[in-house]
Amino acid sequence: MTTFLDEEFSDLEQELKMTDKSKSNLRNKLLQNTVTIKKRELKNNRVWQYNTITVILIAAVIIFLATQSLDTLRHTAFKVSYSDEILEPTEVKMMDKVVVQDYIEFTIQSNNFGKIINPSNSGPTITPNYKFNGNKGEIYLDILVTVRNTSSTELSEADDFMSIKIIYDEREEFNSFTSFEKVGESKFTSLNNSSIKPLQTRVVHFLTSVPASIEKDGKPLKAVITANGENYEYVIR
Repeated sequence: MTTFLDEEFSDLEQELKMTDKSKSNLRNKLLQNTVTIKKRELKNNRVWQYNTITVILIAAVIIFLATQSLDTLRHTAFKVSYSDEILEPTEVKMMDKVVVQDYIEFTIQSNNFGKIINPSNSGPTITPNYKFNGNKGEIYLDILVTVRNTSSTELSEADDFMSIKIIYDEREEFNSFTSFEKVGESKFTSLNNSSIKPLQTRVVHFLTSVPASIEKDGKPLKAVITANGENYEYVIR
């Protein structure tokens, strides 16, 4: 068995003491580093959480604003702006005589759905003169209007003297086209006879091609009429 002299044992004891101290110092440093790393990770986690929450909030705000914008557009799409003033379309009903000052007077006579549209004065006699919607799954919505020219100039279909836009279920829009009836005849006119002379009254069909399902689904349906900068709203149902 190896024996140590007192002097040697003392030296060894000192080395061991130094070693314990070094270990303690090392342990403290390790603990400090661990704490620092954990603080850094906690800070990074907080930054990540903050960024994530920020992104979520921004996305929520964008979605909210987009929804509000769509609702706003839907409710103001048919308002007309003059300077800073916003005017609601004037509501009109069937058989009302609507006066557009120094321009026209018009009256909505009827509205009908059909694959085939005949002139209004054809009566019981079947006439070969008609409008046929050849689009698959679609029919015409025919708004029949009498129009009197109260201006001093001739009004022409080519000049878009009056237009009607159909609004379905407050979101779908359909544009119409016009077809004039010949004066006193059960026929539609050609384009070169689609005009209204001053003080003359003509029968005009505003035809809109729409899905056939619209006829009987009961959803809201209205027409927005524009004439000489004035807007009118006719609720069909």
